[in-house]
Amino acid sequence: MFKALGRLFRAIGHALTGKLDASTKGLNENPVVVRARYDEIIEKKRESILQVRNAVAGLIRNIERKRTELKNTNEEIEKKQRLMNGAKAMASKVAQGKSREEAQADPEFVKCMRAYQDFKSSLELLQQRKEGLEADVAQTEKDSKGYEIQLQSLHREMQDLLDERERSVADVAMARETRAANEALSGIANDGTADDMRRLRESVAQAKAEAQVTSRLAGTDTARQEAEFMELAGSMEAESEFMDDIFGEAAPVEAESAPKSVGKESLPE
Repeated sequence: MFKALGRLFRAIGHALTGKLDASTKGLNENPVVVRARYDEIIEKKRESILQVRNAVAGLIRNIERKRTELKNTNEEIEKKQRLMNGAKAMASKVAQGKSREEAQADPEFVKCMRAYQDFKSSLELLQQRKEGLEADVAQTEKDSKGYEIQLQSLHREMQDLLDERERSVADVAMARETRAANEALSGIANDGTADDMRRLRESVAQAKAEAQVTSRLAGTDTARQEAEFMELAGSMEAESEFMDDIFGEAAPVEAESAPKSVGKESLPE
């Protein structure tokens, strides 16, 4: 219940922080939200690391406790062995000079024998306990090393997530800016300005063509040609005058004389 409410509040917070609106395609397109989601995953990973760390700490405490218990058990075993040897030595001393039947009838001998048997039974239990403790310590140490390896792996994953978070946030921000730039360029290309320019150029060309037609109809072109002819004639006259001043007037070109009339040939007499 509380976790569900927490996730709901986090989602609302992400939406508010990222300033998301209805035009947003998805939460993952917002770098702020991407960072927040990575932070959630990193926090879960951190919790996992804490759990493993606590487990490793518990195993270490358990190992130390079992080692202490094993040490005490070994001491108890040594003590029981000494007690057994003492009871056996005492029974030998009581049985000295007596037959088997006489020794078994001696209360002191029986006391030593029963003490020996009790010590032996206790020693057997201690031996079993020792073997169990040694097995537990070995298994716990093995488990502890496995958890330590897992803990190191989790730490590496945590560092990788931190690095990936920064790269992903940068990638999302870059992709968002690139998409915005592409959309802006696409909008410029499709904003109709090309058609407007084409129509404007066509209007200018049409106006120029109409002006030419109007000029021709109004005789403007004829007047302009006459002016050009007059200017050219004046230039030719000036050139002719210049040449006459330098070289003198040119002799008039005589018209070709008419062909002389051929006299009447005298008829032969």
